[in-house]
Amino acid sequence: MRLSDIPSVSSVLNRMESLSKLSENPKSLVSFPEVLEREWNLSKPQENLQTKTLGGKSEGISLPFPEELGSKSTSSLQAETKTKTNDILGTIESIAKSQGMDPNLVKAMVKAESGFKPKAVSPKGAMGLMQLMPETAESLGVNDPFDPEDNIGGGVKFLKGLMKEFKDPEKAIAAYNAGPGAVKRYKGIPPYEETQKYVNKVKRYYKDFSS
Repeated sequence: MRLSDIPSVSSVLNRMESLSKLSENPKSLVSFPEVLEREWNLSKPQENLQTKTLGGKSEGISLPFPEELGSKSTSSLQAETKTKTNDILGTIESIAKSQGMDPNLVKAMVKAESGFKPKAVSPKGAMGLMQLMPETAESLGVNDPFDPEDNIGGGVKFLKGLMKEFKDPEKAIAAYNAGPGAVKRYKGIPPYEETQKYVNKVKRYYKDFSS
């Protein structure tokens, strides 16, 4: 409350003086607190209107603080995100097992590629959970790269082919990031900083999911 919002003492006293002349009718007299309240309401018509609109009463109205509203919104968002992630994990389990792949490795790949965001798009144009390039998605028969099942199905199929070709999980992971040609050219993990960090990240995530 600002000091400027409080009725002036002189204004209140003037009203009291005028009211004292009504002593012939005691029922018409009002108390000093009532005068203050009336003066306050007159000086804050907009707030008075909001009070009536919100609850129809001048007392007993309690509204959440902004922090409480924000925390509820954040909690709802976190719960929704957790539900979606759990759905994706379930989809990974099902598809990986159906293709004879380790679900934990696929989970690690998805986390490294997109952070479990089905609509993720990289600066290079890779799409969806397993970040499939348009030509790769087409060759794998993926119709909708942003559909979790379609994307994961294509990504697992691609990873499985790399595992069969290189017979080494680290090389297969590197090939998924840098391309099979780069792994063949360097006869192992290419000396690309991005690819080396990617392989280490996937291995770390795999350990987390496996534990």
